[in-house]
Amino acid sequence: MDNEGSTSRAMSADRACTEITLPQASSAHTPPAAQNDGIEGNAEVVSTPQPPRADIRFDTLEEAQRHYLAFARRRGFGIRYNYRKKSEVTGEYIRAAMVCHKSGHQAKEKEDTQKPRPVVPERMKCTNIRTDCPARMALKVRGGNWLVTEFCDDHNHPLLKKWSLTGFLRSHKDIPEEDQDFIKILHSVNMETSRMMQVMATLYESVEGVPYTPKDMANFRSKLRAENKYTDMQDTMAYFEDLKSRDKDFYYRYKLDDEDHVQYLF
Repeated sequence: MDNEGSTSRAMSADRACTEITLPQASSAHTPPAAQNDGIEGNAEVVSTPQPPRADIRFDTLEEAQRHYLAFARRRGFGIRYNYRKKSEVTGEYIRAAMVCHKSGHQAKEKEDTQKPRPVVPERMKCTNIRTDCPARMALKVRGGNWLVTEFCDDHNHPLLKKWSLTGFLRSHKDIPEEDQDFIKILHSVNMETSRMMQVMATLYESVEGVPYTPKDMANFRSKLRAENKYTDMQDTMAYFEDLKSRDKDFYYRYKLDDEDHVQYLF
């Protein structure tokens, strides 16, 4: 009986050591409740962002963009800047307008008569067909804040009804900030990208619910590596000094070459 009890306690301790505490999902990237991705038991849930109105104010243009992005994600369309105008005196932005990703006219491709048509059809470079959609939000600086002066939510094209699909629109494809913080933690322990995607799929309750692709995560990890490219040795030395301050028996030495590069470390 004592051996069985010891084995049970050991297994419980082992499971506790392998558990990972996931961050709480926020309304910014939780899928809508009224929609379903077609898989039983995999409903998508989110709080509805308030639509912009013609008298609402924002502290910054970035805050206004985040609000319109959250609203557009819930409605099922993407956004982009139509224009941003700077003051000739201060050089800061004073006017801006954000429009639907299908706003504007479709560019006509000019045919080159001197270049023969390829036998194999060329791959389509852009799948977004513009329909001159009138949906937009215009803002200007008023009293130190950004005031919404015009808002239109009329679309002349079908909106995406599936939350997991809107995440692949260009304006919504960025990794949310709370996810970036969590990925940095996983990156710091050298977890593989494929395993990270499995962890995020657990957080979003499905692989389809993750609003970015493994390639997006791999690119983000490459960016993290580039940021630490020239500070890895400084970080290592700082870590060793911290260990030395907490453990009197800890010992390390290093040797530099003629160009003051670390030759070896032990």
